Amino acid sequence: MANPLTFILPFRYHAMGTILVVQSGPVELALEVATRLRTLFPECKVEGLIRDDDVDAVSPGTFDRMTVVRWEDRFAIVRQLRERRFDAVAVLLSGQGSRSFLLLPYLLRTGSILMFNEHLDYFPLKLGRLSSLAHHVSGQGSTGGLLRWVIGRLIIVPAAAVFLMGSTALIYARAARRRGLRA
Repeated sequence: MANPLTFILPFRYHAMGTILVVQSGPVELALEVATRLRTLFPECKVEGLIRDDDVDAVSPGTFDRMTVVRWEDRFAIVRQLRERRFDAVAVLLSGQGSRSFLLLPYLLRTGSILMFNEHLDYFPLKLGRLSSLAHHVSGQGSTGGLLRWVIGRLIIVPAAAVFLMGSTALIYARAARRRGLRA
């Protein structure tokens, strides 16, 4: 798991040596983020974690090192990536793409986590930047908005799903009982 100091210590722009771009959105956005990182940090190595379906879209030279991941190999890839340390991990905040890769940066050894949106704006994920995260994730610019969004995702959505499944089961049970009474 990522070091808790990752979220407290300041982002060190001058100390970027290796940055991993995690394709948690469209591959085109991942390629644009790699280009942007090369502009922002010209001396650093940019590595990519790309889904196997999108590897054909990546041209040679886009990444210094590329790791291709299949869904079946995800645990082996996490073990392989945890053996190394990255100065930063770049994550794509997009409404499209694989959400399963959004948790990956928290499992790796990294100094910082950079969040990129579709407009290539970015911010380091730090406790002091929770309002930026709230704006990107929940659309509201406050920590309270982020808290409401998290509560909605963790409590309300699962509770609603359980309620709907229970209601559906009740409807099927009543229908079966009515069929039994008619026979």
